[in-house]
Amino acid sequence: MKYLIWFILIAVALFFVAKFMKQFKVAKIGSLCLVNGGVKCGKSTLSVAIVRSEYKARVRKVKFINFFRKLFHRPLKELPLLYSNVPLACPYVPLTDDLLLRKKRFVYGSVIYCQEASLVADSQLIRDMDINQRLLLFNKLIGHETKGGVIVYDTQCINDLHYSIKRCLSNYIYVHHLVKWIPFFLIAYVEENRYSDDNSVINVQDKDVEEKLKKVFISKRNWKYFDCYCYSFLTDSLPVEKTIVKNNLQTQDLKARKILSFRKSISEVQNEKKND
Repeated sequence: MKYLIWFILIAVALFFVAKFMKQFKVAKIGSLCLVNGGVKCGKSTLSVAIVRSEYKARVRKVKFINFFRKLFHRPLKELPLLYSNVPLACPYVPLTDDLLLRKKRFVYGSVIYCQEASLVADSQLIRDMDINQRLLLFNKLIGHETKGGVIVYDTQCINDLHYSIKRCLSNYIYVHHLVKWIPFFLIAYVEENRYSDDNSVINVQDKDVEEKLKKVFISKRNWKYFDCYCYSFLTDSLPVEKTIVKNNLQTQDLKARKILSFRKSISEVQNEKKND
């Protein structure tokens, strides 16, 4: 009877653990991975976590293989490297045009990170057919030409990606939001979507998207390895505008008499109203 009670308790515990673990996801990637999400939703945090995890696993694997190769006096395999188009707080190789255009090669088995991929090459890059063809070959053959390497892209809008990425994309990880209040850990709420040929998502949302999201645990240590505001250097040196307009709460007239617009027609309408 005693053993039966223990068996039942263990079975119940395993049931609840299995039920709990269904809410979580381990990101599985092939040779090309895309992480997609809105502005500041946590896509770069998840991307860097994937990149660092993949890189450490590959280095450990090659070191293990090389240990036995030394014993049999066989040539050692190259240790994989980490490539990135943004600075990382760890040893990395800057991602360059020559690498993307296949004029230089990556160390075999390496991990490549390309943040804000549409800034590198967007959907409008169609005039230079040589660049287009090289980028298409790069993305099509990245797994072959790196002998098992992987590239991780992240971007805000898939439609703005260069067609060479979209042509090679079958699925991607969508990040809805990031939970930050838990000590030592972050939780990314994600969904794995499939990408279709007509630039749309195959998944049809028949209910609130948050009901389908799964969780990915990320160590907060990943925040130390990249600057989530790294592109702020573009405006950091500009003069700061901080003139505050104090409107009286009793003001009756809150009409927008000035429309901020680069469209000439709107400016002309404003001037006409002003003259009247």
